[in-house]
Amino acid sequence: MCGIYGELSLSGRTVPGGAASAAREALRHRGPDGDGVWSKGPMVLGMRRLAVIDLETGRQPMWDQARRYCIVYNGELYNFRDLRAELEGLGVVFRTRSDTEVVVNAWARWGAGSLKRFNGMFAFAVWDTREQELVLARDRVGEKPLYVWRDPHRLVFASEMKAILADPSVPRDLNPRGLANFLAFGHGTGPDTILRGVTKLLPGHLLTAKAGRIEVKPYWDVGDEPQLKGGRIPTEAEAAVRLRELLGDAVRRRLVADVPLGAFLSGGLDSTAVVALMREHASGPVKTFSLGFAAGGAFDELPDAARVARHFGTEHHELRVEHVDLVNTLRTLVYHYDEPFGDPAGFPVYLLSLFARDHVKVVLTGDGGDELFGGYRRYAADLAARYYRWMPSPLVDGLFPALVQRFPRQRRLKKIVEAMAVHEPAQRYATFLEVFGSDLQAELLLSGVLRDLAMYDPSWAIVKHYYGLSAPAVVDEGNRLMFADLKTWLPDRMLEKTDKATMAASLEARSPLVDHRLVELAFGLPAAYKIRGTSTKRVLRRAVKGLVPDWVLRKRKRGFAVPTDPWLRKELHGFASELLLDGRTARRGVFDMEVVERLLQEHVSGRHVRDRQLWLLVNFELWARVYLDREGL
Repeated sequence: MCGIYGELSLSGRTVPGGAASAAREALRHRGPDGDGVWSKGPMVLGMRRLAVIDLETGRQPMWDQARRYCIVYNGELYNFRDLRAELEGLGVVFRTRSDTEVVVNAWARWGAGSLKRFNGMFAFAVWDTREQELVLARDRVGEKPLYVWRDPHRLVFASEMKAILADPSVPRDLNPRGLANFLAFGHGTGPDTILRGVTKLLPGHLLTAKAGRIEVKPYWDVGDEPQLKGGRIPTEAEAAVRLRELLGDAVRRRLVADVPLGAFLSGGLDSTAVVALMREHASGPVKTFSLGFAAGGAFDELPDAARVARHFGTEHHELRVEHVDLVNTLRTLVYHYDEPFGDPAGFPVYLLSLFARDHVKVVLTGDGGDELFGGYRRYAADLAARYYRWMPSPLVDGLFPALVQRFPRQRRLKKIVEAMAVHEPAQRYATFLEVFGSDLQAELLLSGVLRDLAMYDPSWAIVKHYYGLSAPAVVDEGNRLMFADLKTWLPDRMLEKTDKATMAASLEARSPLVDHRLVELAFGLPAAYKIRGTSTKRVLRRAVKGLVPDWVLRKRKRGFAVPTDPWLRKELHGFASELLLDGRTARRGVFDMEVVERLLQEHVSGRHVRDRQLWLLVNFELWARVYLDREGL
């Protein structure tokens, strides 16, 4: 695992080798075990290394056998041993045991066709010294990030945006669309970012730059590598058998490492299944790590995790968060996430990563199970909307909205009623996901920002992907919802959260459930195999029945709950009020301060639950002070 950086002169001018120095330093947390740089003519490649496989000889940048292609690579190739054997059969002689050398030699042999052969998570850059061509590639689902900035003269890329911004000549101008995306969903939606001119390379895409011309195109999408042969949809029982096989293989492949590894364990279905399969395939004891807040109740996963750990006999480690410097930890996270990031679960993932890093260098996670197998309650609620729309309009448009207003703290119920009133299905699903809807954004944002956003709607990203699912996937309403999440929510929120929080602690995270074969399988099955009524993850539960305890299969879903509601009424209230109502925030000219003050008052008084909105506003202003004002950098 690494952090990578590079700069290409689009005019062919020589780029000084020292250009990567500050950028590599900004990526130190992603690779504390070493660094490397190569430069010649118009190209500079740099990296920081977290040594996980081939600790002694896996240094980068690295060359193919013929020394035509130079690579910097961030990720893990889980089938590198199979590909290495194939390449050796073709005459390639390897100098290291590293998966990086397999990647660059595979590229030398098969070019972009190698991407379909890779099973892994990655973001890499390959420089072709003969053709003077740069290629950037990102894994199919988006586990590893890759940012790109360019102007008429040069192209700069990095694993994290802060490495690009280490160059003081790169402008730091707020992108109104990036801001609108963040306020709508609590995270960016690629390829846009919060800064003008900086983009994300989308998952499953590659970028080529040659002779000043730049092209970005996809190399993979759902349906390209179907896991169900013969054109017949299997029975649910058959699908469960195939799912169990693929999940077991995905976990087994992710246990390859030359350093200690473990797993994050919440006691929920996904992480429990991963731990169960780790115990089945690991050669020694499985180390597990869990976290809970002293607030207890919904914010404490420790009892369930401990019960699972006892069942499987893991070497279990618990972190109970009783006293934490909320403000300074939040500032640290704002720095590491590069962009404003509104998922409060980044907070516990970061704390748990710091804790786990004292014991292991790699962890497996349960990320992806909800998006692929229908684990979110909003899927069931959305699918029920068809029945809701049959009700008389006086109920839908009048009585129900009036009733939920009498229960101000029932945030989830209010969101369901709000979304159910939207008839267009893709827009309705976007409403489920929104934190600041269009009306509230129109109140919050000042007129100058709104002018820049004329004719722009953040929900377009959801709508585009909702209607983007096509055969040979099974195209039904439920799979459309999950496909929209696969393209937005999963890479831009869930995987981003895990990557940045774990890498901030120099810890590598691996997610078996987003193995591309499982993605293909999931979308080759009808949504009814996953969701029926209020029953979710049906085929996954069936696949792991007998592998995990029955009480886990029956357990109701719980997310990684974070006590932002009480924090923003108590411990963080003074800080949030001072920050958001400060003259410096007002002078930024983004938010209407009367609306900000109203949101604060509504939350403290209990008239409305506004912790999600306030958490986003706090994160944005802290980000602006770090990345726009350069405070503390």
